[in-house]
Amino acid sequence: SAYSLANFIINKNGISEIEEIISSVITEQFSFTIAHPEFEARFDKFGHGREHDLAIWAETVSGKKVFIGVESKVDETFGDTIDTAYIKAKTKELNGNKTNAPKRIERLLETTFQKVTESDFDLRYQLLFSTAGTLCIEVDIHIFLIIVFKTELYNNELGKQNKNDLKDFLQKLNAQQIRDGYHTVTINNKELNIIYKEI
Repeated sequence: SAYSLANFIINKNGISEIEEIISSVITEQFSFTIAHPEFEARFDKFGHGREHDLAIWAETVSGKKVFIGVESKVDETFGDTIDTAYIKAKTKELNGNKTNAPKRIERLLETTFQKVTESDFDLRYQLLFSTAGTLCIEVDIHIFLIIVFKTELYNNELGKQNKNDLKDFLQKLNAQQIRDGYHTVTINNKELNIIYKEI
């Protein structure tokens, strides 16, 4: 996916395509100002932050600041489920290894969902992590953009499972669908646009 994203940006006019993808969630003209690959967004003090595959900043004609956190996939999963990540972290903690990971996961659950339930632990941790890592940037418009590259190596079954994992996450967030692949949700008084695009 890292190669596919680099190839997309460098050789396939990817920035222009990203501009077109996000134009439907920005209601005025805008221009990109800077892009940063492998950008770490620190949303707490518990360790390494969310590393966006590509971070893009933009500004609208009226002066609104925009941040786009890009996650590129071929058919890789969205990482461990939250319960797996939490159990791994608690096991380390119980064995005397210092880690803030359990606190981080608990805090993310509390601040992302209105009410935490057991079923939340079946969701994918990377989606929870990425949401926080997008919203922590101080801008007016937040966009979490998932780009799936359907290369010759793409596995349809794995890709379908990933899409279902995202769907489960969006349902738990009570995200509103704008149109196919486009959702919006408000978390802690911040609006987050989540876009899923297959290329």
